[in-house]
Amino acid sequence: MSDRLINIDNLCTNPDNHTMHICELTKAGKTKEIEKLEVNPTFICGNCGRKANSDGALCAPGPFHI
Repeated sequence: MSDRLINIDNLCTNPDNHTMHICELTKAGKTKEIEKLEVNPTFICGNCGRKANSDGALCAPGPFHI
């Protein structure tokens, strides 16, 4: 986890879609799917710090600015 982010107790704001979140895709070893989700990140997860193109790929998405 990133030191600059507050851990939100690993809450998932969209549990119905959790199997398609980057954290679960990572556990499943689906690197090609993950690469597509991280091309132009505009969101960052408040739980794990992963960045994604859309908020639907993260458990606790927030805006990410480069």
